[in-house]
Amino acid sequence: MEIAKGVQLHLIKTKQFKSNHIRFRFSGNFDKKTVAKRVLVAQMLVTANATYPTAQKFRAKLANLYGASVSTNVSTIGKVHIVDIDLSFIQDNLAPRGEKVLEEMIDFLHDMLFKPLVSVAQYQTKTFDLEKGNLIHYLEANREDAFYSSSLTLKSMFYNDSDLQESKYGQVELLERETAYTAYQEFQKMLTGDQLDIFILGDFDDYRMIQLFNKFPLEDRKKKLTFNYDQRHQRIIKKRIERKDTNQSVLQLGYHFFFPINERFYAILLVTNGLLGAFSHSQLFTEIREKEGLAYSIASQFDWPTGFFNIYAGIDKKNLIKTVRLINKQLTAIKLGKISPELLNQTKKMLITNIRLSKDNPKSWMDEVYHETYISPGHNRNSLIESINYVYKDDVSLIAKYIRLQAIYFWEGN
Repeated sequence: MEIAKGVQLHLIKTKQFKSNHIRFRFSGNFDKKTVAKRVLVAQMLVTANATYPTAQKFRAKLANLYGASVSTNVSTIGKVHIVDIDLSFIQDNLAPRGEKVLEEMIDFLHDMLFKPLVSVAQYQTKTFDLEKGNLIHYLEANREDAFYSSSLTLKSMFYNDSDLQESKYGQVELLERETAYTAYQEFQKMLTGDQLDIFILGDFDDYRMIQLFNKFPLEDRKKKLTFNYDQRHQRIIKKRIERKDTNQSVLQLGYHFFFPINERFYAILLVTNGLLGAFSHSQLFTEIREKEGLAYSIASQFDWPTGFFNIYAGIDKKNLIKTVRLINKQLTAIKLGKISPELLNQTKKMLITNIRLSKDNPKSWMDEVYHETYISPGHNRNSLIESINYVYKDDVSLIAKYIRLQAIYFWEGN
């Protein structure tokens, strides 16, 4: 339901849970010029506002609402940068004193959005500087994480688009440039320019929800979201080895693929990834970790909108060449159709089980509605399960042939 142009209200009615859930989602461009600002906004939203001007008062209000929770999360889908505000709280019929908890939480959300803690067109400096410092410390700690840092380096090698080379949180250097003024101005742009989606999941009165959210001063906007990124495959494989003063060594392999965005191809790629490295029965895990003992951690994953397929492994540096050779061997076997029927069926069953279990997670449910609205209209959990059921060995081997190595990065520890 559109309550303003570019502002969608999604009412998801269910009695499955004892709690209600609200998500307010900002969807904007994934741009390295604004990513740090948006992350700072996410942090400020759950710290304080004019109504609850300290972190203590902010949290005390939630505690008084029977332990309601509020959090923000930052993510990306292709070329789209997403900031979520998630609220979870008990349903009104469970409130001991008969409070209208749902309406109070909507009021709380209203204050978060429209009564920020500001002073002369910028966030209150003291609070902002504290939260900015916390974020910088967090990212500095991540730099020491071998898997996190090596994955970012691989992306910088793989993607031609400089925005996609960035972390969804930005870099320390980007955060250091931002001020209480620049972050607050970005927040105002998000409120007036981003695609906005409001999800309500649980047991509620539809008409009352429409009434309450129509009171939010949200104006029309024109925002075209571009999720997909089509990068051509390059014949030259980029390679880099960097020696680090750490105990860990991490191998990162980046592969290119490109298929039309439709559910059939997505289902086949899910099965391919499941066979290769997504599960404990997958080929990479059983052959390289369990049988050969070459990796203490190994797996595969993919980013559908940008055509990026990733295999990563934590290994001893002396096993680099042998590990790369065995990874190539497992992928080649799948390309040649050397897939046992038992392994294929087990993979499909596990994927279907995971998809069905996602209905028990409110956040996954809301993500599905968003995906169906903007990325793959008309397709949902049930249609994806049906597509997976009709994936066969020949489908997998055909798709696997289009997964081609593009970049190799090795974080060489001591």
